[in-house]
Amino acid sequence: MLLFASYAILTPYLQLFLKARGLPPSRIGLLLGLLELAGIGGPIILGHLADRRAAYRSVLCASLALPVVAFIPLQLTTALPMYLILITIMGFFYRATTPVLDSLVGRILPDPARQYGGLRVAGSISFAATSLLFQVSGAISADSSLSVLAAFALTAVLAAAAVWLIPAAPSKPAREAGTEPSDTRDGLDAKFWTVIGVIFLGRFGLGAYYSFFSLFVRDTFGLSSVSILWAIGSMAEIPVVVFSGALIGRFGIRALLIASLAAVSLRLALFIVAPSVLVVAAAQLLHAFTFGTFHTASVAYINAKTAPSRRGMGMAIYNSVGGGLPTFLAAALGGYLLQMHGYRTLFLAYSFVPLAGVVALSFFGRRFMPTASAEWTASGSSA
Repeated sequence: MLLFASYAILTPYLQLFLKARGLPPSRIGLLLGLLELAGIGGPIILGHLADRRAAYRSVLCASLALPVVAFIPLQLTTALPMYLILITIMGFFYRATTPVLDSLVGRILPDPARQYGGLRVAGSISFAATSLLFQVSGAISADSSLSVLAAFALTAVLAAAAVWLIPAAPSKPAREAGTEPSDTRDGLDAKFWTVIGVIFLGRFGLGAYYSFFSLFVRDTFGLSSVSILWAIGSMAEIPVVVFSGALIGRFGIRALLIASLAAVSLRLALFIVAPSVLVVAAAQLLHAFTFGTFHTASVAYINAKTAPSRRGMGMAIYNSVGGGLPTFLAAALGGYLLQMHGYRTLFLAYSFVPLAGVVALSFFGRRFMPTASAEWTASGSSA
């Protein structure tokens, strides 16, 4: 809950923080992209370190505290080289928090495949509650970079302190014994990478939302606080996260990924086809699919496809190559596209990218994605 409280600050407001510091959209896109690019290596390197030394709590605590240390000088400088260095440090450590925590959870919980959704929903509730709190209180303003820094520092430091309330990881995952695939392969094969490629397409399209939505709302509707709109999305994801196991059992991972990719395209299109606050707010309900089913189905696939001893690496690849890399490219390219052609071209162009994933899964998905029942059997659980 405390981790995602910090996400509720950094995700909507970092782009507004940078604008309040006087940076143009092209520089904002570059820096947000660099945050994600640094976040590609962070989960893999720090996740490997945590696995190797069974030091999940120490790595997680450092991954929360060091971004705060790097964030403070951003308030004190206007030099672009310093921005580049400090944003790189933030991305390297902060983007490792979720996969490291997920890996720790996977070693503590008796049945992580079934129990993950019930735990992850605490993050969704926290994101929504924190967003609403700052919306009502007015403690964060898009015109005050210092307020963004103070709110992030508070939530991240609290999360870092709370890490030590988590039990230490056992030497082996709780259900590792007897769950290794019979052929002893790790599952990181061509089929795995094909699905990661499809996830890449969806996250690239969604990168326009994560990188520029707050700027879009501010510039289009003149709203100084955007937390309420982000909270709508977070609240919409809660029911599907809670019932993710049942949804996967009923419809299958492939069908949920298709629906999620289509929802990304629809959501981006709605932002500019009918640009009003009410339509944008309604489009936020699609977060139930663009994150809720997208993330839980992706995690279920990773758990089902990879051997227990390799799930840490599987999750790191998912977060880095399937999440960090496309978001970096989307932000870096999108900043220049926004500056030259505006929000309409940006969102329309990005809305077409996930449709390629819809086509791939619809016509060829059965070749590289097993049935839902087979996947759940492989993961050692049932829907």
